[in-house]
Order: sequence, then C-alpha cells, then structure tokens
Amino acid sequence: MTLEERVNWQRIAYIVESYELVGTDGETFDAYLAEMISSHAMPIMELAFAETILDVWTVVPLPRGVLFLEHANNILQDWSEKGFSSRLTPDDFKQITGLDPAPIIHALRSPTPQAPVL
Repeated sequence: MTLEERVNWQRIAYIVESYELVGTDGETFDAYLAEMISSHAMPIMELAFAETILDVWTVVPLPRGVLFLEHANNILQDWSEKGFSSRLTPDDFKQITGLDPAPIIHALRSPTPQAPVL
C-alpha cells in the first residue's frame, strides 16, 4: 500500500469512527466497505459519505452499518450513471467530516474514469 493509499484509508476510517458508522454490523460492514474501496476512488467515497451524512442527518437514530454504506453506494452509483453532482461546498465537507477538502477537490479535477471532472 502506498503512502497516498494509507492516507486515503485513514481519512475514510476517520469518518467511519467519528460517526460510529460500523454500528452493530462489524465484519459485514468491513467486507462491504472493502468492496466499495476496490470499486471507487477513496476521495470520491469520502464525498459520498459526507453526502450520505447530510441526507440522513435528521433521522434518529442515525443509520449506521450496512444501511449507511448502501446509501453511500447508491450515491456513487447515481454519480456513475447520471454524472457527478454534489450539494456540498468545500466548507460544508470540512464541517461535516472535519477533514481538509483539498484531496477531494484534486480528485474531482483529475481526468480519470473514477473521478468526474467539475
């Protein structure tokens, strides 16, 4: 694993831990998350996680576990099929996640198949 991959993984882990997203799903959550990571660029996943948190913010209790990942995965699939569209500004992303939005912005501007161009 490269340094960049480790940093990206730590950023995902930080969001998961901050919002206690594993819930009671444990190994099932970990397997689903690993599958998502193998299919999507991690910076784009971070943004999908922030979008999911925004979507479910008013739901009590906050959806966690596989239910949370399914919602995030649906967002990623929509972006793949319909084109990228985020409601979050860089400041919104930082407020929700506590993370620097620069890697997300960079990923969105990179002309790769996994990262749509803004």
